[in-house]
Amino acid sequence: MNYLIFSDSHGDRGTFQSILDYGRRDPQLAAVFYNGDSEFDASDPIWQGIHVVLGNMDYDSRYPVEQVYENPQDHIRIYQTHGHLQRVTYGLSTLNKAAGKVHADIVLFGHTHIPFAQMHDNKLFINPGSTSFPRGPQRKIGGTFAILKVSPTFFQLDFYTQDFQKITGWARRFAR
Repeated sequence: MNYLIFSDSHGDRGTFQSILDYGRRDPQLAAVFYNGDSEFDASDPIWQGIHVVLGNMDYDSRYPVEQVYENPQDHIRIYQTHGHLQRVTYGLSTLNKAAGKVHADIVLFGHTHIPFAQMHDNKLFINPGSTSFPRGPQRKIGGTFAILKVSPTFFQLDFYTQDFQKITGWARRFAR
């Protein structure tokens, strides 16, 4: 099963929709996750079938702050939040505690606009970067998103540019 993960579009509806359309063409797609800061209304029809959380630049209080997703076919539990309330800019410890309380295998977040993937405390932490306003040393690549493939023995994570090019050298495989 595959999972589309993106975040921090900050009102760029065209890029948001393009990435969503690209991901939904995948016949192995199990779920779509958006980690906050869309600046769209929570009742916008674009959210149909998307797991979305509140970002610090989302001003609609109807968004959840965090969510837990389970897929019994993949035997995974995903904890999703934007990360600003867990102060991810300063490290993973607060986020790790929140994810640990729900026994998450995978932790999705955004906020920093910097692509990130790391196993920490037996959890896979993923930040897909920002689709529209990249930061950090990778910003010259432009906006990014991620696709996670889950198999019985590994997690395969690939990062893509906003024009759907797989970023060579960024692919990561993690044992389950």
